[in-house]
Amino acid sequence: MFGGWTFQGIVTTRSGLPLNVVSGRDMVGNGRAGGQRPDLVAGVDPYAHTSDRLLMLNAAAFDIATPAAQRRYGNLGYNALRGPSAITYDAGLHKTFFINERHRVTFRAEAFNALNHVNPGSPNTTVTNPSFGLITGANEGRNVQFALKYQF
Repeated sequence: MFGGWTFQGIVTTRSGLPLNVVSGRDMVGNGRAGGQRPDLVAGVDPYAHTSDRLLMLNAAAFDIATPAAQRRYGNLGYNALRGPSAITYDAGLHKTFFINERHRVTFRAEAFNALNHVNPGSPNTTVTNPSFGLITGANEGRNVQFALKYQF
């Protein structure tokens, strides 16, 4: 009963996902606001460094007025910035109980993001949106599952 247990763990880390900052308005006059990016203001850090952990992007670093006045696309590249990083720890506990030589039961307990570490989602990336730069969600929290498998 107490022997033969198997414990497994997987640590997953990743850097932030790419962020595509868009202007949210038609700057070139083609009738489409989607996909048009602003200018990146030189010398201004695009990431916000404040005590508010949910504010990630600095709105002062993105200019939509100059490209709109000149009826041109902005100079900010596609997916030029990165969102928040993430780390998770998945764990599993397994045990096979032998009933006789042809029958056995396997018990499995698994926890995904077992430490329930908060992994913030990507921030709003539309400059004209009032919640620009704010992280408004998070990835899934702890998820636990149990299973029994009867083999014969």
